[in-house]
Amino acid sequence: TLGRVANGSGSSDAWTISCYFKGGTSTDSIQTILHFGASNMYSDGTLWLSWTGSNYQRLRLKYGTEYNYLMLRSLGSTVLSNTWHHIMVTYDGGTTGAGSGNLNNYYSRFKIFIDGVEQSTDDSHANYGYTGDIDDTEFWIGESSYGDYLRDNCKVDELSLWDSDQSSNISSIYNSGAPHDLNALTTAPTHWWRMGDGDTYPTLTDSSGSVNLTMNSMTAADIVSDTP
Repeated sequence: TLGRVANGSGSSDAWTISCYFKGGTSTDSIQTILHFGASNMYSDGTLWLSWTGSNYQRLRLKYGTEYNYLMLRSLGSTVLSNTWHHIMVTYDGGTTGAGSGNLNNYYSRFKIFIDGVEQSTDDSHANYGYTGDIDDTEFWIGESSYGDYLRDNCKVDELSLWDSDQSSNISSIYNSGAPHDLNALTTAPTHWWRMGDGDTYPTLTDSSGSVNLTMNSMTAADIVSDTP
């Protein structure tokens, strides 16, 4: 759902990520919400969504490798500590790199929504973006393959993925901040993990697809009742 085989080819490579997130009190500036792609980010492409900790309280999306990437960050204090926020990130499937003259187009491939509102972003890059593939080697929630895990009681709930750009449906997905049955939407998610509702440790069941997740380095007590 989140992968691609070359530079973006259009709507067939588009995706949407949606979840509720509650930040903790740690000041660590890279706390992973979702990490997808290669196991070696120095040579291969990854999609990395993280929270910048209690000092900055914003989202950070990095797309590409350590040396060739686009990075978009929401403005400061848009994702507050100790507060549930709905987050949605979309990619329209288009090209994401090669020339300096097209940087604005590359950034515009992505949109970040917080609590139903599209965000202005602070954008940066290395080597004018990323033109390679994003493979399906690894998929992590709450940690990347390099560590950078969620700290101090951060929480993730109602994680869902679409294999299409759902930015035009943000109102229906956000639903004024009330979690609801995403399978009842006109376009149901490709995958949807309730992150505890009806689940039995260590399996988090895919409520819309067939890709169950496994809780690692956790216990049954890590499924908590603090929800949006």
